[in-house]
Amino acid sequence: MAKYLLGRDFAFPEYVPRFPRRYGFQVVKLEGDLRLDIWNKEVIGVVKYRLKALEDLDRVALDAVEMEILGASTGYSYDGETIVFDVRLRAGQEADIEVRYRARPRKGMYFVLPDRHHPYRAPMVWTQGESEDNRYWLPLPDSPNVKFPWRLSISVPKPYVAGSNGVLVEVKDDGDRTAYVWDMRHPMSPYLIAIAAGDFEIIREKCGNVELEYWIPKYPRFEGAWVPPPDAYRYSFHHTCDIIRFLGEYLGVPYPYERYAQVVVQEFIYGGMENTTFTILTDWTLHDSHAHCPYSQFPCSDEDFSSDPLVAHEMAHQWFGDLVTAKDWAHIAINESFATFLEALWTEKSKGKDEYLYELYSNFKAYLNEYSSRYARPIVTNLYAMPEEVFDRHAYEKGSVILHMLRSLLGDETFRKGLRLFLERYRYKNADVEDLRKALEEASGKDLEWFWRQFFYSAGHPVIKASWSKNNGVRLVLEQAQSDDSFPLYTLPLEIDVVREDGSRERISVNFAERRLDVPLGDKAKYACIDPEFKLLKLVELNVPVEVLGAMLQDEHVYCRLQAVEALRKNGSPRAVEFLSRALRDKFWGVAAEAARALGAIGTADAVRALVEAYKEVGHPRARRAVVEALGNVRRKEAAEFLDRILHDPNESYYVRYEAAKALGKTKWEFAEHSLRRALSYGGHVDIIKRGAIEGLAELGTEEGLDIVLRYVGEENPTWVRVSAVQSLSKFGPKRQVLEALRSALRDDNFRVRAAAVTAALDLMDPRLLPDLQERAERDVDGRIRRMAREAVEKIRRAMDRGAEYQKLREEVERLRDEYRKMMDRLARLEK
Repeated sequence: MAKYLLGRDFAFPEYVPRFPRRYGFQVVKLEGDLRLDIWNKEVIGVVKYRLKALEDLDRVALDAVEMEILGASTGYSYDGETIVFDVRLRAGQEADIEVRYRARPRKGMYFVLPDRHHPYRAPMVWTQGESEDNRYWLPLPDSPNVKFPWRLSISVPKPYVAGSNGVLVEVKDDGDRTAYVWDMRHPMSPYLIAIAAGDFEIIREKCGNVELEYWIPKYPRFEGAWVPPPDAYRYSFHHTCDIIRFLGEYLGVPYPYERYAQVVVQEFIYGGMENTTFTILTDWTLHDSHAHCPYSQFPCSDEDFSSDPLVAHEMAHQWFGDLVTAKDWAHIAINESFATFLEALWTEKSKGKDEYLYELYSNFKAYLNEYSSRYARPIVTNLYAMPEEVFDRHAYEKGSVILHMLRSLLGDETFRKGLRLFLERYRYKNADVEDLRKALEEASGKDLEWFWRQFFYSAGHPVIKASWSKNNGVRLVLEQAQSDDSFPLYTLPLEIDVVREDGSRERISVNFAERRLDVPLGDKAKYACIDPEFKLLKLVELNVPVEVLGAMLQDEHVYCRLQAVEALRKNGSPRAVEFLSRALRDKFWGVAAEAARALGAIGTADAVRALVEAYKEVGHPRARRAVVEALGNVRRKEAAEFLDRILHDPNESYYVRYEAAKALGKTKWEFAEHSLRRALSYGGHVDIIKRGAIEGLAELGTEEGLDIVLRYVGEENPTWVRVSAVQSLSKFGPKRQVLEALRSALRDDNFRVRAAAVTAALDLMDPRLLPDLQERAERDVDGRIRRMAREAVEKIRRAMDRGAEYQKLREEVERLRDEYRKMMDRLARLEK
């Protein structure tokens, strides 16, 4: 089979195709009565299902993992994973089944409690069902292609509150406990069932007819522990109503439910989860006004840390993922590609076209990083072992750019018409990407199978190599040069803008469906920009004269300027540095940020000087972050002294100071350790400056630095600090203390700490960690950890096969990089 149909390095040899589970019954309704023992981390439940047989049945099976079954309404058998009920039902017949149980879940339901190490935690319990984890606390048919309504009664000790999906229909007083009864009247997939309970403050607002709720933990206040300020929810959720209205108007389907709650919890294992009407979010999203608007008053246009992307992403799922749900995980693009794309559309609405395109450009780069460093796979694939494996940069970021392509090719009005048709046709149902294709074809009157085959069912992406030729007049020579893990020859409806020396502009449209294409530009062409409005997913590699690239930096289209920056980074000449230095003042902060990173990659003295000089003129905090990050790529005293001043400036952005701390460590400056030790006492949003200091000390790699970092690995530290410390351990090399700390972290109770340990082990590439990684790959309760550990094991084994030659090659590459930078410095001095 062609490589592009399977991809590269994603499916392991034992993987076999997976298909949606088939059930012989329909769930008419679920009713559950749950009693939460928060302090003992236990749930006791009674669950009753009303079922309708779709065929003659003598058994009904429900997923129920690691439970103690206390009894049932009929005969049953239980093997620790599945409970099978003895029934006799004819097709069309309805019946009730009931099961009583007790569980102490290892996943799916999480209990967060204060202890001597973490007195700042608020007691709470929350659930996370996606992909198939609700089966650990609730017996159910745990598959996305099942939909049913439910009612849950949740009993908690006073004064705690308990929330869930749908609407609150009853509050029952039961002595020292209270039961909250929630009714989800619309049929939903079982992974979307959610509860959260604990000591919360609930803030309520109205958005038209929709009830908005913000559930905020009542944090105990302790000296030295970062907790969000009391008004933090204002900065996180101030656009909630605007986003609801925008998405409803854009999609042509108003928000489909009566209520929308955003529930902030501690120690969440994701950023957010779109449980219908009851989204659960990490408390990392709560922040203060300085994190949001470091250089001005809130609200501001130049935001630094913003919760809008998270809020918009989870809100978008209320339509794509909840109202219409992927029929199985192979079609997760229905959920995640759309949520990521609609998140970007909110950026366009709230911040403008340039911000929108830059977000998509950044999404494409995030996908490219996964493509180059991990694997390539078709967006739609049923070759996986665990559902968590397909929740990746392909499904999210690459998928968002593909949907943007569809919008560009069909036109916004037709695209919206197709989305509305799709949502209305599959309302409260399951669908796949073929159903989406048919809806868009119906709306547009166009055949889209060619597009689906190239971008949904094939791995990889187009690569366009473009060169400048002056033979027989100026011509742009285009070649498709993608690898064999990509579609062999793409059909690309390509636009090219030709800008002439007199300033005139011409747009050429070509159907690029061949290996090579010559595009005549005329004698007076100044430059040509490929796909100026970034309508197509593709990688462009420009091989054109440096002066042509410099002229492109003045183009009206942000994507043209970004192409020029990337090509100038690869050029690296003194003239390229001059052009990139000018780009630091670009009117759009994203171009300035990319120019800064390009200068950091070049790393010459002139590049450093340009970065330092431009810093104060760069007003956007995210562009400043890029400038500071870039300075860490060069080992120069002047850069280090500049970073030191930024790090200790309390008026600076938290996140700029974080980047300054990391970058300072990379410079290897003689006073860096002293400076970074001071910064360990700084806090900021989720202790971000302290975390930068830890990462900076790791970059220095000293024995004293290792002792400090190891202190922050321990469980007495907040999770976000521990994650930074564990990830940083690999910087110190395969020392005994490092290996011991990573072995311990690989078995930590905290998911984020284990994930950080796998990442560090992969960076370290030490074969002595293979048994520990293999254990995680086989036994970890979380599918994401198992996948990451499996990849780490495979990569370490391949590196072992390459042996000493591989290490020698890496060292040679580093030496060549340093020599190249020195040579560029010498050339720059000679030219002056």
